[in-house]
Amino acid sequence: VRRINFAGNTSTADEVLRQSVSQMEGAWLSNATLESSKNSLSRLTYMETVDFETVRLPGEEDKVDVNFAVKEQPSGAFNAGIGYGDRTKLSLNAGIQQDNFLGTGKRIAFNISTVSYQKSIQLSYTDPFFTIDGISLGGNVSYSEFDGSSANLIQYNSKQYSLGANVGYPINQFNRINFGLTYSNVELFQRQAYVQTTRFNDQFVDEENPDSAINYDSFLASVAWSRSTLNRGVFPTAGSSQRASFGITTPNSDVNYFKTEIDGKWYFPLSRNQRWSVLARLKAGYGNGYGDAGGVDQILPFTQHFTAGGSDSLRGFENNTVGPRGLQVTPSVAVTDPNGNDILGDSSSDVVAISTRSLGGNAMVLGGVELIVPTPFVEVDFDNSVRTSLFVDVGNVWDTEFDYDAYKDLTLSTSFNDDPLLDYSDPFLYRASGGISVQWLSPMGPMVFSFSRAIKEREGDDSKFFTFNIGQTF
Repeated sequence: VRRINFAGNTSTADEVLRQSVSQMEGAWLSNATLESSKNSLSRLTYMETVDFETVRLPGEEDKVDVNFAVKEQPSGAFNAGIGYGDRTKLSLNAGIQQDNFLGTGKRIAFNISTVSYQKSIQLSYTDPFFTIDGISLGGNVSYSEFDGSSANLIQYNSKQYSLGANVGYPINQFNRINFGLTYSNVELFQRQAYVQTTRFNDQFVDEENPDSAINYDSFLASVAWSRSTLNRGVFPTAGSSQRASFGITTPNSDVNYFKTEIDGKWYFPLSRNQRWSVLARLKAGYGNGYGDAGGVDQILPFTQHFTAGGSDSLRGFENNTVGPRGLQVTPSVAVTDPNGNDILGDSSSDVVAISTRSLGGNAMVLGGVELIVPTPFVEVDFDNSVRTSLFVDVGNVWDTEFDYDAYKDLTLSTSFNDDPLLDYSDPFLYRASGGISVQWLSPMGPMVFSFSRAIKEREGDDSKFFTFNIGQTF
């Protein structure tokens, strides 16, 4: 190969494209390497199509030029979201993301959110080729204010500052490993007491002023492995992607816990032109505490619990409504002494109240299958910007630390047809939904329209038929 040329890249610099090409100038021509280079370029989110051809040099029997023809697509997106729920009411958010800043391949994102339950601001930066060997370097800084009750969660408010950095190393063309360290400061206030939160809060509460805010710092060290053989960075139809991560707070943190997650997607084309394809998805997570504080075993902070429901997990259910809810136990009163003081009775007569708000859990499994079909009334040329799929979502969230036997015989303050406490610790009480989704890569960013219906639900679940998002990641 004498020379590698690029055409069609009006925004992206040649050197950025060369970083993803494994065929070298001055090296022997390899069809396998060229196909691999094409796939790497196609996985860039700012590339719509990539093709190449080899041109034999006149008068040369053993030399060629390789010409890549690329078609770019918008690398910047205005992210916005709009939604309406019985509890969340109207929610809005906005932001700007640029995956190919000034044609350098660097990613910069600035997001401001003012949804009903959260106000946040975040700035992130990633240089995917910090070194010529493909080592990436990134960082982020963020601030957020969160109201749990407005997000269908139990009542608590929080403020959080975070500052993080990460470094990524390429193992080979498909595999990558990343290391990160994030410092966070969390303040919790306006907390409502629940059985599941009291154990965590008690280690920070000021006994002289128990209603005051609690504050803790943490340093989260993380490692993540990712693999991708997708044929495109946006709207893939073949290949797969997997990601596994593990994070643990350092021993000098005020809270000691770990979390691990895996996320996988597999695409199986059903037709030669790949307009028909099947997508299988699986996402799972688990977290818990380690060590002890004052002789009490550490647990996963409830602010780090997994939740489910909504457009990014279980469509057909309201955001964050699937899984364990807050428990409150009221001791029974047996008699009153001569001085008018209540004398507590046998604890077996205590009354349990179950909140309508979710608490989440420390374990989660979500999955689904989608049949990707040609979008009606849309030409083939627009397959890379419009996608229609029929889907089934399945999943559950539960708490492995919940002691079901301690509460199963207590009196419930509200009657239920089914035992609601089983939801807390039984991983097999899953939810399921089905429907149709249309995704459009519009000039403002990705738009997602989903029409869904709950197939399997539990008493008290909040189902949702229609969702609409602008800038939803998929």
